Amino acid sequence: MPPETSASTSRYGACLLFAANALARAVTVIGDARFAQLGLSYSHAYLLNEVAQYPGQTPTALSETLFLSPSTITRLIEKLEGKGMVRRQPEGKRTLVFATETGQALAPAIAKAWQDNWATFAENLGEAEAVQLTKQIIAAAEKFSATE
Repeated sequence: MPPETSASTSRYGACLLFAANALARAVTVIGDARFAQLGLSYSHAYLLNEVAQYPGQTPTALSETLFLSPSTITRLIEKLEGKGMVRRQPEGKRTLVFATETGQALAPAIAKAWQDNWATFAENLGEAEAVQLTKQIIAAAEKFSATE
């Protein structure tokens, strides 16, 4: 027999996998709506922001920073290249990624979308809880990525 549930909990509420995915779906809906206004997914926006702020990163470095697989980073770069927002530049055996003028011009709009996302998260959770939850999630993500 499944455990009792209430309006605010699920019978799977003690399962980290279930809880993490439920949270991811909820915040992704918010982020997707904000970044869609820029014609970007949140993953594209993060990558574009990274190379706009820190030009000349390798796909490997982007993969580590954004907690995404190298193949996902490659797909994101290819999509942003197609939109004229980033460019790759070979340097010896490495490839470096840079924002184009078009991509760089989107940086303020990306920052605004992040601020709007944060405002929504803080409104729903409370500022202190949103900060604490974010820190806990990143710390957990770092622990899991260290074991891969």
